[in-house]
Amino acid sequence: MYSLIIAEDEFTTRRALVNMVKWNELGFCVDGEFADGQEVLEYLKSNTPDVILTDIKMTDVSGIEIARLVAEQNLPIQVVFLSAYKDFSYAQEAVEYNVAYYLLKPVDLSKLRGIFGKLKEKLDKQAFDENMIRDRAEHYERLMNYERQQFVTDAYFGALVNPDRKARRLGLISRNQENGSRLILVKIVLENDQSYHDFCGNYGKQELQDQIEHVLSFYHSKLEHYPITWGVTKEERLFHVGVFWENEREHSNSYEPQKLAEAIFNLMALRVEIPIFHLLESSSELINYAGTMRNQLTEENFAHNREYLQLLRDQNKLLCSYLSQNSSEQGLKLAETLFDNYIRGGIAFAKRQSLYTVTRLLDEIVANDLVEWNRLFAQCVPVSVFSGTKYNEFKEWMLRSIRLLFDYTKEKTEANRSSSIGEIMDYLRNHYSEDITLNEIAEKVYLNPAYISRLVKEQTGKNYTELVMEMRIDRAVELLKNTDMYVYEIAEAVGYKNLKYFYRVFRKIKGKSPNDYRPESK
Repeated sequence: MYSLIIAEDEFTTRRALVNMVKWNELGFCVDGEFADGQEVLEYLKSNTPDVILTDIKMTDVSGIEIARLVAEQNLPIQVVFLSAYKDFSYAQEAVEYNVAYYLLKPVDLSKLRGIFGKLKEKLDKQAFDENMIRDRAEHYERLMNYERQQFVTDAYFGALVNPDRKARRLGLISRNQENGSRLILVKIVLENDQSYHDFCGNYGKQELQDQIEHVLSFYHSKLEHYPITWGVTKEERLFHVGVFWENEREHSNSYEPQKLAEAIFNLMALRVEIPIFHLLESSSELINYAGTMRNQLTEENFAHNREYLQLLRDQNKLLCSYLSQNSSEQGLKLAETLFDNYIRGGIAFAKRQSLYTVTRLLDEIVANDLVEWNRLFAQCVPVSVFSGTKYNEFKEWMLRSIRLLFDYTKEKTEANRSSSIGEIMDYLRNHYSEDITLNEIAEKVYLNPAYISRLVKEQTGKNYTELVMEMRIDRAVELLKNTDMYVYEIAEAVGYKNLKYFYRVFRKIKGKSPNDYRPESK
């Protein structure tokens, strides 16, 4: 229904227009009736009807003045004049102010219906066009958000080493940075104290991570947050790495990490340190700075450096994600960076890790077909490879093997995506009651967390946290209906140690209390 207001100073005529015309059959709803144009002007200060049907002459403010206001302020309103006057000057002013139609009194109802039928067609077309524009804008924004997320992930883990590809990606990003947006690379480390353990015990690690990312998303009105990874330091302290991306250039340099730490403490009672809060003047600086951070690992025995091993695990997960998406160019460039990181641990370490990478990719694409697995393994890993000692030869072998696997998956992209989501869902169905995070599931299925999050959203229409909540609450409903367990026992059975939090989640998912699902009130 489109909204319509009627302005007519003659009471009888106004009431007849409101009540004698079946506006709902024409697709309109009368939202207001007025005796003078001054009342209409007041109404327009806080309302925007679709159509105004107004007498052209009224006591204080005329329909002409209403039309003038609509035209001067470019309001999305159609104006229809109604008048007993046949003076040509009025018609001229109607044209000047883009009035849609001019009706003479006494009103011919069939003509009025015809005019409003045409108006509805016009409004329908406008609505369709506006929806198309809005849908395209939303689709474009989703694509750009995905591109930014993928860009910061690729840059951080070293998948943008090819100059041509780097230039293309930076060109795409730059076209959407007309205001010269900057980036902030940030690392947040949580204190491993009692408050941290209490929060995890009551709500779970995934809720903790979701809440941290929620705070980051609203840290500053001019910044958009893009998560990269979660990890654990050697002191068993949880940390998060991400990038803040300016949506509007902030010239006052008002970004203060201390305010971010205070926001997390005030909202979650958790203490954090922020060892990295580095302002980058352009997207390309992220690539260089991330590479510098990787090279700052100076411990001689890299094979026992926890941060180094975490980096290798994250790069392997991202490589598997590229394989699932059949993104061969990105995958091969990341594989090159990955091997360069392997060799820093020595040739023997690089051999072991390269072989592990190739066999893990094999598991990703043919885990359920042992014959095919062995056939591909023989192609990828000839016996001669184990006797090689030269760095370049071994690197060439690893890249050649990974290229072969990407070629193999070229025709199986959709099947791989289905296999990946199937593996994720199977794991969730078996472990939904445990305190499992998106990162932990990524470790189990060996995919990048950002890719899993996107895949789950695409396939189920829900984010990871919503999906786990729904699985838990559905199981809780079964137990409520079919067992005599107390509510607190059911809450613990489906993974909620905090009973208040269980009730809150239950109402959020089902819109009812758990007791509403009991066959009899317990």
